[in-house]
Amino acid sequence: MIRLILFLFFLIPLASHAEAQPRVLVTIKPVHSLVTALLAGITEPDLLLDGRLSPHGYQLRPSDALKLTQADVIIWMGPTLEDFIQKQLRQISGKTIIQLTDTHHAAASLAQLHTDPHRWLDPQLALVDIQHIAGSLISQYPHLKAKISINLKRLVDRLRKLDSELINTFAGKHDISAMLYHDAWHYFTDHFRLNVHGIINPVAHQQPGARHLNIIIETIESRKTQCLLVEPQFQPRYINTLKKKYQLKILKIDPLAASQPSGTEAYFDMMRANANAFVQCQ
Repeated sequence: MIRLILFLFFLIPLASHAEAQPRVLVTIKPVHSLVTALLAGITEPDLLLDGRLSPHGYQLRPSDALKLTQADVIIWMGPTLEDFIQKQLRQISGKTIIQLTDTHHAAASLAQLHTDPHRWLDPQLALVDIQHIAGSLISQYPHLKAKISINLKRLVDRLRKLDSELINTFAGKHDISAMLYHDAWHYFTDHFRLNVHGIINPVAHQQPGARHLNIIIETIESRKTQCLLVEPQFQPRYINTLKKKYQLKILKIDPLAASQPSGTEAYFDMMRANANAFVQCQ
């Protein structure tokens, strides 16, 4: 009898650990938004970056390192976007680490996968990624399968509806008279078949050289560009000069949902706001 009691005593903590809700950390807000919807009623995922600062060139803070250490599951895009946590991830063990640039889709070329990590800006790729995340979580935490599966179905339906909505937004409006500041929009423009005039800054957090700026100026003059689309994470010095000289509209586009409250709606509100900004540059 005593042996049975002792067996049950040690078994209960093991069972409770197996049934525990994971502590999930997501690095960027758009993906955090989707994971929040996926885990609704299960757990609230933590967010590493709130979107005000670009992951490019970000410096890991002690509070960030603590979040990584405390998480059971870490969801990140990969080293092309988030090089600042690579060292930390190599030093921790016993975590489930989901890297989304490992997932592939027929619409994404290998060149894109290696050079442009902003794949969530294509709703179809966001759908692929959230399915990948769901499968990984179910594999690690099978007791959550039923809840995750229900949430996944709802989220997939929402992403498909959003995709159709934005396709309609761009119907007959595929020629966008704009220069993009940051080379982050290949997935977005390819998916919605948008034609823009060029990229001002091909390398994040590096000022373009004089030769490239001359090409930008020639393009603006020859194509009579109407807009500059700039992310809030960057403060380029020469934008106001271009604005004044060529009477350009400066509009905000944001791949990181910086102005959106974190939560289930952040991704959807961000995508609609970006689409509306592009449409204004006809």
